[in-house]
This record gives sequence, structure tokens and C-alpha cells, in this order.
Amino acid sequence: MLVIDDHASLREGITGVVNAQPDMIIAGEASNGQEAIQQYRALEPDVTLLDWNLPVLRGEEVIATLIAEFPRARFIVMSALSGDDSIQNALRLGAKAYLCKDMLRRELLPAIRAVHQGRQYLPDQIAASLKSMQ
Repeated sequence: MLVIDDHASLREGITGVVNAQPDMIIAGEASNGQEAIQQYRALEPDVTLLDWNLPVLRGEEVIATLIAEFPRARFIVMSALSGDDSIQNALRLGAKAYLCKDMLRRELLPAIRAVHQGRQYLPDQIAASLKSMQ
């Protein structure tokens, strides 16, 4: 798994939680969109956890670039934003899951497992947000 976020403390927390699982490991980290693309190309992880609001290149640019090169890439987008069109944009670009950062404690591991199996994962709050936008 590759973790991409511009906050080192968040990356460290996620790494600790994921690496404590017997069936998961963090293969690499990146702090901006440009590093994310470089790390993805080098590691080709099974799942990538990607902050939507990154410096240098935004999350949407990272997903668009990498899915064009690696059509089977699996992304979980995380963001402080909910209820706006960023959810729709992320899913339209190919993300398999969208999590608000305040959901990570309870939703991260189920999301990783679902996306690793090729399934979409949307917590109830995100799914309700999508319905209200239609």
C-alpha cells in the first residue's frame, strides 16, 4: 500500500494502523502529488490511499495520470471535504473509495480490504451525500 498525504503525522498514524494488520503493509509514502506519481511508478502498490488536496499536483491530477498508465490502479481518496463535487470527481476519475479524514479510525481498514478485493467502498455518510447531490 502507498500512503500519500502532506501531513507526516497522518502518514505515520496510518502506517502504524496498517502495519499492525497481519494482511497489510505500507510499501511507501509520499507528501505531494509529484512524489506520489514517482512512488507509484516505482512500487506499483495494490492499493493507494491518496489525499485529495495535495501540494504540487492535486489528487485528481495524480489519479488521472496514474490510471492512464495503470488502468488497474486502486485508489482510496481521503479528504477533509464532504458533500461537494470532490466525491463525484474522485469516483468519476476511477477512485474506488472516498473517506473523510474524520472517518479514518473506523472506515480505513474496511475500505482497504474492500478496494483490495476490487470492490467500491462508500461509507453511509458519503453515499447519502452523493444521493443528496443528484
